[in-house]
Amino acid sequence: MIFSVPSMMASLAASWMSWSRLPIMPPVRSCRWAACSTRVPGWCTADALHTVKATADYVHRRGGFFLLPVKQNRAALYAACDTLPWADTPIAHQHTDIGHGRITRRTIRVLPAPDTLPFPHVQQVYLIERYVTDTAGRSPSAAAALGVTNLPPTRPAPPSLAGYVKDHWGVESLHWLRDTCYREDASRARTRSGPRILASLRNLAIGALRLAGRRDIAEATRWANRYMNRPFTILGLTL
Repeated sequence: MIFSVPSMMASLAASWMSWSRLPIMPPVRSCRWAACSTRVPGWCTADALHTVKATADYVHRRGGFFLLPVKQNRAALYAACDTLPWADTPIAHQHTDIGHGRITRRTIRVLPAPDTLPFPHVQQVYLIERYVTDTAGRSPSAAAALGVTNLPPTRPAPPSLAGYVKDHWGVESLHWLRDTCYREDASRARTRSGPRILASLRNLAIGALRLAGRRDIAEATRWANRYMNRPFTILGLTL
């Protein structure tokens, strides 16, 4: 196959610049921030896989702050957080978003961490609840998420705490796309630079589709798969 690449480098560079700022969470031994903010220097978030004592110790030793989700993969910690008196805790902050054909209301409740919590350095425990309907108030759904942080109660107000968690969900949305569209979690590349290179290529594919004006990444991926020339067209390559 012979093709010319007059705009290949420009396309690749633009796509990479668009998406390379979204980081890949490495192992704890070389931990970097999964999501950072200039509002509170040195705070980080991660997915539930990293809600382990080693992560908390690593961040805390370096003077940073963590916000970590608590799910049932950490059974003892989840049970301890879930049994806190949330029903008696008032909503500290709520926010409503309207867009993409739905209405989303998020609330946050925050409690001081009990001394018996089986996780180090935690200062606060939070519960975020999300209620979603369509714009007519139909098709309701609800979800709840627990989390822990070593941020002291005097430092972030609940609206800021909720904002940090929402920022992380923006990073998670990219991970969700990489898994559902490109089966990242099923990949068997686990050594050396393989996982990072493949993640970069998946980011490149998503970025290229977005630069082409597509927002429905799953459908756009299926569209690109139907004919072999479409991926080349998206990248500005000519067969």
